[in-house]
Amino acid sequence: VSFNIMEEKLRIALTRLENKVMELREKQSLLVEAEKLASIGILATGIAHELNNPLTSVLTFSHLMLEHLPEGDPYYEKVKIMARETERARNIVRQLLSFAKETPLNTIKININRPVTEIIDSLIAQGIFRDIELTLNLSDTLPEIYADPARIGQVVLNILLNAVHAITPPGKIDVATRVMDNFLEIIFSDTGCGIPEEHITKIFDPFFTTKDLNKGTGLGLAVSYGIIKKHGGEIRVESSVGKGSTFIVRLPVNV
Repeated sequence: VSFNIMEEKLRIALTRLENKVMELREKQSLLVEAEKLASIGILATGIAHELNNPLTSVLTFSHLMLEHLPEGDPYYEKVKIMARETERARNIVRQLLSFAKETPLNTIKININRPVTEIIDSLIAQGIFRDIELTLNLSDTLPEIYADPARIGQVVLNILLNAVHAITPPGKIDVATRVMDNFLEIIFSDTGCGIPEEHITKIFDPFFTTKDLNKGTGLGLAVSYGIIKKHGGEIRVESSVGKGSTFIVRLPVNV
């Protein structure tokens, strides 16, 4: 009997030890991730500030040259390309600063459909979904939650642009909202190229991208991941190469 009691106590002790080891590994992983992001943030800020001034100068002089060159001049198109590419570089610098900067959330009580529809309406007006079928299935019974509408809009924008870039037209994008297990979910499904299994765990890493250089910096999803984490939520990804991807943004329902 005493042996059985000792065996049971040992089993309980081992279970507790295993749980503590697992908890310690999770905390260590979070700490390493936080330190990595902090280091990248410091580096990104330094690089961005170093590049910002010369890029602004190049862009300013490019526009001045365009004002004085007639459109038929052989150098006009070359300067125009230079101005466009400099503007693109400056936008990348802005993204770097946005990624590196720790700014507090400005949360208010909102219906999450609002930032979703605002971003979609803006993208439609810009012709972003050309040759892409867009379907909306937004729940009209969502509870209001405390969230930063501007930041949520940024997440919606980043994920939708990611979906558009993944699609070779014609294609399809579905956007839905619902409540599931005390979480409010925004679901983005596309019929794009899909994400290889070995890349799934890397897509939220800063600067990771498989896109062409002119289509992304690898910061959009990293920024989105950070924003949703700040809201106490998560982003889940399901994908099949050649069939498409589904991004599920989950935000806790505030009681």
